[in-house]
Amino acid sequence: MFSPRTADEVAEFFRRRNDRVHISGASSESTEVETLSLSHLHSVLLYEPEEMIISVEAGITLLQLSTILSERGQWIPTLVANENNTYTLGGSIAEDQYQPRAKTLGMLRTTILGGTFCTTDGVLFKSGSRVVKSVAGYDIHRAFCGSRGFFGAIIALTLKVQPLPEVFFRFTASINLKDAIYQYNPTVIEAFEGELLVEIAGFREDIHQEKETLLSLIPPIKEISDTQWESRIKKIQIAKQQISISTEAELLLSKVKAVFDPKHILV
Repeated sequence: MFSPRTADEVAEFFRRRNDRVHISGASSESTEVETLSLSHLHSVLLYEPEEMIISVEAGITLLQLSTILSERGQWIPTLVANENNTYTLGGSIAEDQYQPRAKTLGMLRTTILGGTFCTTDGVLFKSGSRVVKSVAGYDIHRAFCGSRGFFGAIIALTLKVQPLPEVFFRFTASINLKDAIYQYNPTVIEAFEGELLVEIAGFREDIHQEKETLLSLIPPIKEISDTQWESRIKKIQIAKQQISISTEAELLLSKVKAVFDPKHILV
């Protein structure tokens, strides 16, 4: 395993490689190839809470990132450490696991404002910017979201953050209550194992009032713990991962991969 401490070391590693390489944090693990671990690249490069942006190196763990953001009352709703099986930010972006909150709070790729990346022929490049609205060329940085580690190494990312809700009310309910629950603007409302999995988040006083009303619904709803919530989210993510992509999507993926991985060494 090679664990670089700078972006230049990552580039040099790829320039001298011609055999198979696995980037630590991607979806597949292998002991038969050399591993590039970005665990030492975990610094916060820029954090401007007032501007709602943060720039961090890809090796930072989701727990570290969540802790930093929560101290300023912020979060990335589709990157919650307890709900994501992937350990690092880079791995989570490359994996892009299904997250029910994406339907209401925005897909993971839309939080990526820019970043620094490295192709497998050792070319470092930047894409995007540090502002929410930008016309700085193609959104190449968003192509790395869901790339499963096949487009090269993610070195650093600039992300858009959101205010962290004060409280969460999580429960299961009958499918028949879907229309009634929609009136409360849920952050998650997902059909799961024959019932609805629901999350409503916001200010403490508002959620308290909504909770009292919802608990009186017929058929009754059932409040669940954080542990039960995380277990259900992970089951949903596993189920969604089993869906195969189309032949056309596979062809497009191979064309893009050829640009970022000209040596065909990533696994």
